[in-house]
Amino acid sequence: MSAICISFDTVNTLKYGALDLRNRVVGVRVLLNGEDPYFFKWEQDTPEEFVDARDFYSNFPMSRLTVPPSVLLLHLPFASIPYKTQQISWAFIQWLLLLLSIILLSSITDSIMKKKIIWIIGLLIIASSFFWRLHIDKGQIYILFLFMIILSYWLVKKKDNYILSGFILGLTVSFRPPVILMGIPFLIKKKWKFIISGITGMLISFVSSLFIAPFPFWKSYFNSMEFHEKFHLLIIRPTYSFFNKIDVDGIKNAIFSANLPIEDSSIQDMFRIIFHLKVKAIILELSLIICISVLIFLLWKRIVKTKSNDILFYIGIVFVIISSFFLPAARLSYMNIYWLFPLSLIILITNDIKKTLKPELVFVIVGLFLNTMFYTFPKGVILSDYLMLFYIVITTIRITNSKY
Repeated sequence: MSAICISFDTVNTLKYGALDLRNRVVGVRVLLNGEDPYFFKWEQDTPEEFVDARDFYSNFPMSRLTVPPSVLLLHLPFASIPYKTQQISWAFIQWLLLLLSIILLSSITDSIMKKKIIWIIGLLIIASSFFWRLHIDKGQIYILFLFMIILSYWLVKKKDNYILSGFILGLTVSFRPPVILMGIPFLIKKKWKFIISGITGMLISFVSSLFIAPFPFWKSYFNSMEFHEKFHLLIIRPTYSFFNKIDVDGIKNAIFSANLPIEDSSIQDMFRIIFHLKVKAIILELSLIICISVLIFLLWKRIVKTKSNDILFYIGIVFVIISSFFLPAARLSYMNIYWLFPLSLIILITNDIKKTLKPELVFVIVGLFLNTMFYTFPKGVILSDYLMLFYIVITTIRITNSKY
């Protein structure tokens, strides 16, 4: 199965241009050229290395770049490498990071049965899913964030190293700010080494990014996010440019991607589609705070009493996944790569595998079935995402019971 999936990914990588990797590579090149990558718009005479061909909306002041300067710092050493070489290399690295994540998770337990189940989750379910095909095709970066979270977990479990673990999680937060929610259970538990080293990691990453992107670029990043929110709410409607480039910088089909199902399962988009309401960011943020606060209230005693770091990481990743639905931005299917961690943790935490056979398991089974390589029925992907969300929230309550 994995060989078939790799062959699909290889064909897509060679045929298309990894649209989301392209905007990051162009972003760091523009930044190194002394221009603002978040509001850079290419013209017909723009050198090809600075052209993000998919950015063809003439009435949008911002570019397609949506990552903070700290992520651009990661691309800095490779900025001058031909784009196609970067694309092929990143496709390989994505697979490598997935395999390393599975290896780290399976190494936590001595149980052969649990090891096998984690490999099944990783290779048969995650790696064979359409959302992993989409992640590879788009050249997305969420697998890096997931790997760093899992590495942070592994360092605590296998090495009892809270300092390095917290530091790595702090770096992850600097790349993907919502990951900061993972620190809540550790803060409640007063794991000060973990928290302080996490803050140190964030600060070091931020200060390092200032060498290539001073404060004005960070301000530009946040300003561009406001425009992207308006785009998501269709307050700004796209007007297509009269010119585009299909073949650019060594890429064939630079404005196209593989024909894979892609849906937006964000709460903001659900309200727009179902109720025809445009929910503002402040409403979503307040709703997220309320939702997380309710869970903290329900789980507080268990967090305080637990001696299990598995529980702390599980609650933390659940908070991160919940937040992805509330953010005022598209929640596209490739973000489902995060499911690897909580599903594996459920197996690792459970003393008796039979205890996972609860009624709500039907939600995860149906959800994973719908998240196969093709649409089962219209909007099946969105239904799948909410079934999976419901499963991990219910399981969070169950799994924090000491008898689970």
